[in-house]
Amino acid sequence: MAPTRRSSLPSTIAFIKALSSNRFALHVVLVNAPNRPPSKRQEQSTESRMRRQKKRRQSILELRNAVALVVIVYTGTSVINFYLASYYLPRHLDGKSNSATRFGSPFLLQRHDNIEKPGDTIHEINRVLEYFSQAGVELDEESLRKLPSWEQIEYLFGEKPVLLGLDRCEDFRKNVPPLRRMLGSAGMFNSGTNLVTRLLKENCVIPERYKKYGPDASKEAFGIRWQCPWGKHTPANFKYNHTAPKNENMNKDDCLPIVTVRNPFDWMPSMCRHPYTARWARRESGKSGELCPHLVQSDTPKKALVGVEVKLAEKWLHYDSLAHLWNEWYAKYYKEATFPFLIVRFEDLTFRQFETTKIICECAGGYVKPLSSFKYIINSAKQGPGHGKEEDRTGMVKAWIKYGKPYDMKAGFSEADWKASKELLSKDFFDKLGYRYPQSG
Repeated sequence: MAPTRRSSLPSTIAFIKALSSNRFALHVVLVNAPNRPPSKRQEQSTESRMRRQKKRRQSILELRNAVALVVIVYTGTSVINFYLASYYLPRHLDGKSNSATRFGSPFLLQRHDNIEKPGDTIHEINRVLEYFSQAGVELDEESLRKLPSWEQIEYLFGEKPVLLGLDRCEDFRKNVPPLRRMLGSAGMFNSGTNLVTRLLKENCVIPERYKKYGPDASKEAFGIRWQCPWGKHTPANFKYNHTAPKNENMNKDDCLPIVTVRNPFDWMPSMCRHPYTARWARRESGKSGELCPHLVQSDTPKKALVGVEVKLAEKWLHYDSLAHLWNEWYAKYYKEATFPFLIVRFEDLTFRQFETTKIICECAGGYVKPLSSFKYIINSAKQGPGHGKEEDRTGMVKAWIKYGKPYDMKAGFSEADWKASKELLSKDFFDKLGYRYPQSG
């Protein structure tokens, strides 16, 4: 007579406790308890009893069949001692079909129809959790539930960082001696200039400058500036006829501008919330509240463009709409600039801080800290009173949740603004950056 097989649930709980009390690197443990077949006595029971037993067995299977235990402990400091991370179990346990069996996470993953293999999804969980573990961020259950999967991030922004201007890095290194090389941020308002500056100041040095000035010197002595001498929001065509305060003695060609850009369907709403020096009409007669992004005047027969006035380089400049501002400001770099530059996406600075910072730093001949000592920017990069309300600023976890989810239908724009955005935004630049349009229905 075969020995009776006991439930594995108590031993599983004991195993969890054992794991959570020790130091471990990233572990994913699959528990797949065996299914106990019904006894002869059950098979001979009445039809109603069979239904009850079947329902009970199904409940047990739903608990045992696929449970992922994710244990993360980061160099002795518990980030997450243990989490019952996910279970998404067979929906068809009546013997007819089990094709719906998939593995997903109520904490980290949306349940995508194209996920077929449990291992694939577990890997997605690992990558997200490992990222925050490396950054030293402890995640609470609410954050875990809202965070996007790595699959979702790659769907929205691709599998690797996208930078424009990498072909000019060699020219910069060749023409500017190491002891004169500098990196400085540039970009439109709300595009990530503060984030890229902080990442570079914390993690990048020009080694020749570091050797000369020593470890106690300022970040600028190491070659990392808050902005290039012509000003970070100044259009590129003003480089040689505008100088930011306290930069009068700087050689402008010694500074490599790191130009941040953001998906316009995120950037335009951000400009509505905090426009800085930009001014444009956001109200229409007969409509309550402000309209955003208000690219066109929807109450006119020909949908007249809503012009934007913005103060840049101490001058008031006119653009035909907010979309034109995005197009034309960046075109001065990627279409017209004859000097070296790098255009980097805000989204890569958010979701791939180490990889993106390393590419930028090495473009100028710099050295970036290794991953083990890399300093992630966890809190909002915007500091000081000039950047809106404190509660409106976005730290790492909040940014992942906010920018890692699919866009609202038609980006949440009115029908008039949605049609105008598709017509007015530069498709060439949009495609070069690898962005995806929101769904239109």
